[in-house]
Parts: sequence; C-alpha cells; structure tokens
Amino acid sequence: MHFEGRFSVPGAPADVIRRFADVPRMARCMPGALLEPQAPDGSWPGAMVVSFGPKKVTFKGRATCAFDLDALTGLVQGRGAADMRAARIGVKVAFTLAADPAAPQPTTIVSIVSDSELGGVLADFARTGGVAVANAIMADFAHRAAEEFAKDTRAPADEVAEKTGEPEAGALPAHRLAWAVLRAYLARLGRWLGLGR
Repeated sequence: MHFEGRFSVPGAPADVIRRFADVPRMARCMPGALLEPQAPDGSWPGAMVVSFGPKKVTFKGRATCAFDLDALTGLVQGRGAADMRAARIGVKVAFTLAADPAAPQPTTIVSIVSDSELGGVLADFARTGGVAVANAIMADFAHRAAEEFAKDTRAPADEVAEKTGEPEAGALPAHRLAWAVLRAYLARLGRWLGLGR
C-alpha cells in the first residue's frame, strides 16, 4: 500500500526535526504505540495496540529510525505481527520538513511518503480502506504532536501543574478506523454517483 500525505505542526523545521529525533517522545504521540527501551543494535522494539471494544489486538515488532538534522529528513522502517489470523505488516515511512511561508507563526509542513506490505487479514483491509486509515492515524498523530510541541513554549509553572497525571496514548480504537473507512467509501460512492465535486 502506497500513501502520501502532509500535515503541519508548530515550530521551525530545525526545531521540529530535533523533536522528531526524540523517538520515545514521538511514540507517545502515535495512537496505540507502546515503545520499549532501545535495543543494543539501535532498533526500537515495541507494539501497536488496536482495541475492538473490550478486546485488544497487539502487533509486536521492531522499528529503526534515521534522521538527517541538516537535510530536515527522516526515515522510519518497521515490521510487526499479531497472532490474529497471521496478520503482519512491514512499513517504510520517509518524511521531509519544510517551513510554511504562509503561516503567521513558525510552522513546519511535514510531507510523508509511506509504503506498506500487509499480509494475512490486513491485506484485504488495506485494499478496502487502507488509505483512509492512514489519513486518520496521520491526523491523530499531527494533533498529538502539536499538543506535545506546545509544552516546549509553556512557562515552567504550567508544566508543574500539568504533571499531576499525564495520560498515556492508550490503544488505537478500531471503531475510529472503521468510521474513517466508511467515510472514505461514502465519499467515493458520492463521486461515482455524481454527488461530489
């Protein structure tokens, strides 16, 4: 599955790339992600948890990350699998940062190119709604990253008040992904029927 997208986050590109290079911090912004300590080979073991109501499915895997602070680029590659019907995934995500010249405050545009190999039950899912799900996850990550970056500009007193109980990212709810797929399907149907622009 090939996916290209873009989103904006607050801050100048040179600051944003340094924040992105803080892998544990960025993992907290990814819905459903659980990151373990970095392995001796430099990779990051972890998992992605997807909730189906009270039931949770965990995809365990490993990711490697590379960042070029001067070129404002990065590459994340990972593989994972779940016991559920041999579901497995391999993903490669490259991103480039650029300043948004139209924004009134320093803002960075993050452009993403992603290629995924999905096997087992995920292969059918990717064909029917993979891009819609990728868009939903990207939008959620962008929102969480913007909130995380906003902490860097707060006064120390605000940070102390906030640390009374910071919530974890939690599982990625499947109903939100299903809703994204349904919206994408209805939009396609509307275009096919001539209802869209």
